[in-house]
Amino acid sequence: MKIVNILAKVLLLAIAVVLVYYIVVGIKKPIDFETKRADRYRRTVEKLIDIRTGQEAYKNLHGHFTPSFDTLIHFIKTADMPIVRAIGNVPDTLTEMQALKLGIIQRDTIYIPIIDTLFKHINYPIEDIGIVPTGTKVKFRMDTATIMTGSNVAVKVFEARANNWDILDGLNKQYIINFNAQKDSILRVGSLEVANNNAGNWE
Repeated sequence: MKIVNILAKVLLLAIAVVLVYYIVVGIKKPIDFETKRADRYRRTVEKLIDIRTGQEAYKNLHGHFTPSFDTLIHFIKTADMPIVRAIGNVPDTLTEMQALKLGIIQRDTIYIPIIDTLFKHINYPIEDIGIVPTGTKVKFRMDTATIMTGSNVAVKVFEARANNWDILDGLNKQYIINFNAQKDSILRVGSLEVANNNAGNWE
């Protein structure tokens, strides 16, 4: 009888251990997914912000956006941006414009490589700016358009985007499906449908 009781207790303990294991795994899996998803989203958003920075600099010099990553990369690697600086000191009693008119200060325009200013922070080769940094490492989809606003003004726009299946590739498929059902299934900067000041859909 004692042996039966001992075996029963051992069996119950084993069942309890198995149940605890599955409970812990059941809790840990979605937490692990969310941790990895958040990290992949952060890295993808950083790339989309860099794309926006490049596109806005390109438009400032050319008057329009580019749909081509090859063109954007060449621009970032070779273009200079004008920086206007004041030479001299503005007295406390004058505005900068007054000091300029009186000849106390002068303005000088210098040109600085875009890659050494706007992109000095990046930790990847600029040739990879168009590559989704996680998952399958496919290219972002990018395009440009001209749309009419409600006040009948033509506005040049661009959009760069990646879908969650590319960003989250390799993670639990069911969790990706569940996430897509709750959130937008893409990360996007800019829009081809509305003039949104090149905002990202995460902002």
